[in-house]
Amino acid sequence: MATGGMDEASNMKVVLKHYVSGSPQETDMHLTAGTIKLKVPKDSNSIILKNLYLSCDPYMIFKMMKLERQLTDPYVLGSVKVVRD
Repeated sequence: MATGGMDEASNMKVVLKHYVSGSPQETDMHLTAGTIKLKVPKDSNSIILKNLYLSCDPYMIFKMMKLERQLTDPYVLGSVKVVRD
């Protein structure tokens, strides 16, 4: 984590390599290093969280699949999902 006025910190990202069929396997994803900005917009309700564990619930598993009919768009291969307010 950043200290002493630093505005970026290193982090690790789990990235989907290819769409899965059935239960996701470790080989379906890869771990990559990156950085994250530690500033949030002024007067924003945003916060920065540090994940300690990664879980794949059934909703996420279906987004990892490329199905003929699905209720939501699948994840984009190789991308990182950023949630903003």
